[in-house]
Amino acid sequence: MIRRLVPASLLFALGSAQAEVYRCIQADGVVRYTDQGCGSLEGSRPLASADAVEQLLQTAANGLGQWVQPLLGGAAPGTLLLAVYLLMSLVCFVAYWRDKRFAVAGAERTPESRLHLYELLGGWPGGLLAQRLIRHKNRKVAYQVKFWLIVAVHLGGLGYWLFH
Repeated sequence: MIRRLVPASLLFALGSAQAEVYRCIQADGVVRYTDQGCGSLEGSRPLASADAVEQLLQTAANGLGQWVQPLLGGAAPGTLLLAVYLLMSLVCFVAYWRDKRFAVAGAERTPESRLHLYELLGGWPGGLLAQRLIRHKNRKVAYQVKFWLIVAVHLGGLGYWLFH
């Protein structure tokens, strides 16, 4: 089960290395995680070995599978797809709204790559709605080109799934 949730390269790294992860607190209070130790910062404190991380991932995957399976049991693929689109659209709309709010306030913005990721994961209807309702990210040509390519990929995939 864990092999479906974690990339093979990560499993290989976890299985073949005995690396430790260190939590380093810098003088300005920033917390940094590294596998090389903290150096001159606060003493190196290992958080977990690779074996512990692998066990944690395995436990999480088993628990997630037991929790999700009854929810998905007997659901049609179209229903699941619709649920994913609705959930990701909500996430994407909120991300657009938050980014617009932070842009107006002059605060740190949400990276465009993250917004595109939400769209790619099925949130493009929410992104389109946010572009129209709150008028955010609707003028930048480079952004719009990527957005409409994502929409085309999704519509092409849906068309193939429906008519193949």
